[in-house]
Amino acid sequence: MKYIVIVKPKKTILDPQGKAIKKVAERYLQREIGEIRVGKYFEIELDREDDELIERLASKVLSNEIIEDFEVIKR
Repeated sequence: MKYIVIVKPKKTILDPQGKAIKKVAERYLQREIGEIRVGKYFEIELDREDDELIERLASKVLSNEIIEDFEVIKR
């Protein structure tokens, strides 16, 4: 079973890396764009389905629950 975990800063948390990329992208594109937020992407393969294990891994190891949200996608 393959899982994808996407970790992003919470909407209420500043994302300085995203702001820096936005600034460079706007200069490159020569136009204003919306928001850019930077996150992390993980692909995890298990020999069998175990949603609970992946949720625990995502919440305790892959993300910081104080400043980040995560999403789990099964493939």
